[in-house]
Amino acid sequence: MEYRLANESDLDPLSKLFHEYRSTSISLQSLAELADSQAWVKARYDHQDAVFILAIEDKKIKAFITLYQGFSSVSLEKYWILNDLYVRVSARGKGCAKELMVFAHDYAVATGAKGIELETGEHNMIAQNLYSTLGYEENTHYKHYFWHAQKSQMDEEEAD
Repeated sequence: MEYRLANESDLDPLSKLFHEYRSTSISLQSLAELADSQAWVKARYDHQDAVFILAIEDKKIKAFITLYQGFSSVSLEKYWILNDLYVRVSARGKGCAKELMVFAHDYAVATGAKGIELETGEHNMIAQNLYSTLGYEENTHYKHYFWHAQKSQMDEEEAD
């Protein structure tokens, strides 16, 4: 298996795998069309908002990681946010996720980042075990919160 950063010629097959990944997400409330996934991936690539790390076997993308850059005001350093890690079912159990993570670690070091932040489902024990074996530590000092803009707008409209 080959591991590398995505280039422009990878965008179409990556978009299809990205769409496959999105269709398996339990948190996705409404699935966008393939064209929406393609537009998203292309925009992230074109605007350099994201870095896509690929696992390729037999000239086909089997897995990917999406990294977004974050910044720490406290440490005055950048870091990477690992937002997506997806391995096609046919490639699972071969160490692909671990190798993608190792590539991401090397990339973080090469770009001078202080580290990688990620989150996973509390019941996703396979991912949790992988991250623990790679030296990730669970953050028990902070709680994560999320404000839903659309929900707030609907609540305000209902109050009117």
